[in-house]
Amino acid sequence: MTTPAILALDLGTSGAKAALIDVRTGRPTASAFRPYPTRNLPGGGVEQDPADWLHAARAAITGCLGDGVRPAALSLTGQMQDLICLDASGRPLGPAVLYSDTRASRQATEIAQVVPDWEEITGNEHNATSNAAMFRRLAQLNDPRAEAATLLFSPAGYLIHRLGLGTVVDETTAGTTGLFDIRIRGFSGQVAAAAGIDAAVLPQVRSGHVGDTGDGAFELLGLPAGVPVVLAPGDATATTAGIVGVAPGDDYLYLGSSGWHAEVREEITMGGPGAVHQLALPDGGILRIAAVLSAGATAQWARSTFLGGLPPEDADRMLVERGIRGFHGLLSLPSIHGERFPVRDDALGAAVTGMRAGTRPIDIYAAVLEGVALGLSHSLPEDGDRPLPVVGGGTNSRPWMEIVADVTGREVRVISGVDAALNGCALAATDALGLTDTGVAPLVQGNAAGEAVLPDPAAHASWCQVRARHRALYAALGPRRR
Repeated sequence: MTTPAILALDLGTSGAKAALIDVRTGRPTASAFRPYPTRNLPGGGVEQDPADWLHAARAAITGCLGDGVRPAALSLTGQMQDLICLDASGRPLGPAVLYSDTRASRQATEIAQVVPDWEEITGNEHNATSNAAMFRRLAQLNDPRAEAATLLFSPAGYLIHRLGLGTVVDETTAGTTGLFDIRIRGFSGQVAAAAGIDAAVLPQVRSGHVGDTGDGAFELLGLPAGVPVVLAPGDATATTAGIVGVAPGDDYLYLGSSGWHAEVREEITMGGPGAVHQLALPDGGILRIAAVLSAGATAQWARSTFLGGLPPEDADRMLVERGIRGFHGLLSLPSIHGERFPVRDDALGAAVTGMRAGTRPIDIYAAVLEGVALGLSHSLPEDGDRPLPVVGGGTNSRPWMEIVADVTGREVRVISGVDAALNGCALAATDALGLTDTGVAPLVQGNAAGEAVLPDPAAHASWCQVRARHRALYAALGPRRR
């Protein structure tokens, strides 16, 4: 039986998440998640076993597919910036080094000294998490993984390789490696040489339809032969595509434990504030991501510190009873874990300024939520007028959504329901295979877009008057100047 459904698979940090998405309606008809372990090592090491990816992927896929169900395609996305070293037979030489591994700080400094324009080549700042630095570290330690005949940079790429469909990396994931020249959209021989990498071991940069499953796919993943396989962009772009699309000007906010503003632009920009990530999109254009290290985590800390550990819904009721929208004399920085945007400063702390004798705990809590919104607003154009989609756990707070609307001056659209990365993964498949008249679309266009939250004009005007003052707080209070 042929089922008009895309099997979307997201190989994330904690496990494999699969969904069977009906092409006609765009809704998932089945889903499954299977975890895999992460090994944390002394000195900041973080590794995973590629074999665990395969086992979890097979379990998640078979958990979605019933007897006789044949998906229209398998589409893959997931975590990016992992270093996977394969021998000449295509087998892993050891564990994959994950994007969050921080053991290669010294090697990142060394590469920057050898290649002074490293940031200009790649369009991004780099540190110990760069794959280039990771490989240089392995080479200096005489680690067997440094003898790799092939390098891959994502679990999705590894599964495609194990399916016998070549060694590939999508454009977005390539842009996270520290090896990708974003100006020419190809790997930089100069950076590769500085890292000690032979350019011949690097994968082909491509995405889309990479081939069809063969006879071995059933044993490997529980799939029949002849199923088209699509390499979707890495999770950052897949999520963006799934929420708003990838046309220039499309943007959204994420408010979870951390927070970010993601925006699609036509070209890279250099010299902006903080550690802005600029990642290549498959068909041209740039995904620009400005991230604050703590958003919901700072809100939780503030409830514990100032409101006696109240649950979020009780704190929201207090905000509603408070009845204040707009600037009320307090400004805050949300940076309890340091900061990445609008400044990059690991030593920066959180702060609340402007307190007076009559300041109440609920006023301080409101200022903390406002500080998160203001921090992210420094990434948004001041003249934006299109609706602003917002995703993440922070959207459960109506008062916080009103704050975001007031600070940005934009109508907020809360997005919920369907997993954004899996939706973007399915979109990549419909595009790659030329499927038309489908119900698969960015969530902001469908029923997942919730009630609109409108800005209060007077409140927005008050925030416009203090936005520059808030931006100056980062320099005034930070021990480092940028």
